[in-house]
Amino acid sequence: MEEQNYNPILVRYGGAKKFIFEMDNEEMQQAAYSIVRRAKEQAFSKGLPIYFSKGGVLMAEFPDGRIETVKKAS
Repeated sequence: MEEQNYNPILVRYGGAKKFIFEMDNEEMQQAAYSIVRRAKEQAFSKGLPIYFSKGGVLMAEFPDGRIETVKKAS
């Protein structure tokens, strides 16, 4: 994969009705799902991937649905 530089898109708006330490497990799962959904909407609308870690490996998900392992710097 060709190395590319991107400026991060920061999800700065919340809307949570509780502080995280007041949430039960189900509420935290719902909040996490909402955060990921909004991050994807923001990035994908600009044609950018989102990055995440899975099993200690850095991955990138692209707007077209591709998921690739990101090359680690040596």
